[in-house]
Amino acid sequence: MIKTIFLTLFLLFTLHQANAQSDDKAQKIVDKAIEVSGGELFKTTKVSFTFRGKSHFVDQNDNKLYYSRTFVEDGDTIKDELDNSIFKRYINGADSGKSQRQLSRAFEDVNAVSYFAMLPYKLNDQAVVKQHIGEVVIKSATYDKVKVTFKGEGSGDSPDNVFYYWFNRKTGFMEFLAYNKGGNRFRTAYNQRFVDGIRFADYINFSGGDYSNRDISEYDKLYNEGKLKELSRIILEDVKVEKKN
Repeated sequence: MIKTIFLTLFLLFTLHQANAQSDDKAQKIVDKAIEVSGGELFKTTKVSFTFRGKSHFVDQNDNKLYYSRTFVEDGDTIKDELDNSIFKRYINGADSGKSQRQLSRAFEDVNAVSYFAMLPYKLNDQAVVKQHIGEVVIKSATYDKVKVTFKGEGSGDSPDNVFYYWFNRKTGFMEFLAYNKGGNRFRTAYNQRFVDGIRFADYINFSGGDYSNRDISEYDKLYNEGKLKELSRIILEDVKVEKKN
């Protein structure tokens, strides 16, 4: 009987996840953010940048995703490539022969760095479900707060992963984000700049500090109160944008 109840609940949750849809207001907010941050240029250009000494490259559109990073380690040139859903590592030009499972940490790093660098474009992926939470004030400016979850099927993220994004109501830019993937984190944008028509930003990365047990939906309030703890800086260097042929 208990097994039947749990199975029923699981099936209902799975069905809900499959049928989940973004609400209209959240969709409009994200559409505006993408438009003011680069619009079609996200699809028609290739982007390269350096992050913590490693060279990254991004080529994406609605149907294609290619991320790579190249760096030197112990005298070897290593290139990690994520081509749609296929991840491989090359050492001095030769396939390392390691499986994606063996390279799971590298896969996560390559995917996460490029994903965050190209926000808000990826927020319109099919697996993303967006919900407008309301308006909040952060440091005297007003923001639309949007919650993001993921459909299980076809998503690179677990349905358990939750993100929050804060969009400046005046400019439309996404300037804050929080997530619970790998620990609760809150990021604030600074050094916002346009490079050949695409907006990029660096971020200050915070943890909850003494308040890490609080839900990430409350991190905007904790930030206003000065209760978050700075962990690191997310800095993109030598950003270049190149039109596709």
